Amino acid sequence: MAEANKGHVLGGTAIKPIERHGWERIRYILYNPETGQILSRTPKSWALITVFYLIYYAFLACFWGLMLFVFFQTLDNSTPKWVAHESLIGTSPGLGLRPEQTDALVDSSMIHFTLGVEEDTPNEVGWKGWASRVEAFLKTYENKTGKACDESNKPGKDETCNFQISTLGSCGEFPYGYSEGKPCIFLKLNRIYGMDNDYYNDPDNLPEEMPSEIKEHIKSQSDKNQVWVDCRGENPADVESMGEIEFFPKSKGFPAYYFPYTNQENYTSPIIAVKFNQLPVGQLIHVECRAWAKNIRYDKRDRMGISHFELYTVNKKTEL
Repeated sequence: MAEANKGHVLGGTAIKPIERHGWERIRYILYNPETGQILSRTPKSWALITVFYLIYYAFLACFWGLMLFVFFQTLDNSTPKWVAHESLIGTSPGLGLRPEQTDALVDSSMIHFTLGVEEDTPNEVGWKGWASRVEAFLKTYENKTGKACDESNKPGKDETCNFQISTLGSCGEFPYGYSEGKPCIFLKLNRIYGMDNDYYNDPDNLPEEMPSEIKEHIKSQSDKNQVWVDCRGENPADVESMGEIEFFPKSKGFPAYYFPYTNQENYTSPIIAVKFNQLPVGQLIHVECRAWAKNIRYDKRDRMGISHFELYTVNKKTEL
């Protein structure tokens, strides 16, 4: 009976693995000479998993490329997919302001310089920096091939109107009033593709909140299809101290023949220049400029339909 059971293992048997420590353990992880494993996998296992992931990511890349191709078939390189009321931007353009601040003061809306000081110094802000930024902005309007439009010379179907710097009067020439303390500020409507403005062109149907000066101005204009612009002091003290201001062009509006913007070649946005001729020295003036059209929303808190800025001119006597 004993011989019949010889060679058979009865019950469970546990074999204690070989314990390795330190560098020997690391060496066996990198390559185990007993099993031929590299980093705990045999070469065959590594080959299989490599082939699997190559096939997996190849199919994934092809699927992604196919979906991207289908997506691009729904887009037009020159026309947005959603425009006007369908878009997130809507039909209420913002009122942009130039000149812009320097990068260091990008969060400030104050236009501040020292009279009689051309270049910036450690203690004074010169006027030339502001004038140079205006010059760079207006250079984008040069060498355009579009049409010089006006009320009697409107663009045809495939024509583009180019804004003429000559209509800006003294605000179209360097240094744009900054050297004499009569700075020119430039306003423009932000571009919205395909937007046609809804104009206040009926003098008998104007909003009650519109200032009487603007109402009288609209009545006096032969071309009433314009987005009108008005600038005034934000507070009573600002209104009293701001003094005379001039608008260029004299129409104080963005004419309808510049709209809609449809990504036309050489398109230039119309500009309105506001010149402050009697700024008080050493007094901060808060100014609000508003664009008037039925489609342009006005919200003072969220700065919609307006451009707000401060003007502050000083001279050396003021700073002392």
